[in-house]
Amino acid sequence: MHLRALVIILVVALVGSVSVRSSAWVSRPSHEATPQSSDTANLYRINCQMCHGPNGKALIPEMAFVGRKWKHGTKTTDMAKIIAEGVKGTPMLPFKSKLTPAQITALARYVRGFDTTLRKEK
Repeated sequence: MHLRALVIILVVALVGSVSVRSSAWVSRPSHEATPQSSDTANLYRINCQMCHGPNGKALIPEMAFVGRKWKHGTKTTDMAKIIAEGVKGTPMLPFKSKLTPAQITALARYVRGFDTTLRKEK
């Protein structure tokens, strides 16, 4: 099973590296978009899309932001913690040494916005 997941991740990464060059693949999440959403969309495209897919619809259901139950919380702060620290035992690596706290928060808001069933945060 792990080999199958690894093969799928590699295929997604290869397809993503070819297809992400087009800005048409990056959608703007509906309710969480920020004034810097184009910068955040670019951060997502570069750092997240290869695993989580365009529009948060990953080929591997456990990696999707759409159409499944959130495992680690639905608040922006919950998502920022996962982005910063990663999840041990999974392909989700920590990004706290690669991204600034502001970028991590912006990405958390951005990916949260893919799931239109979540209520808007105040």
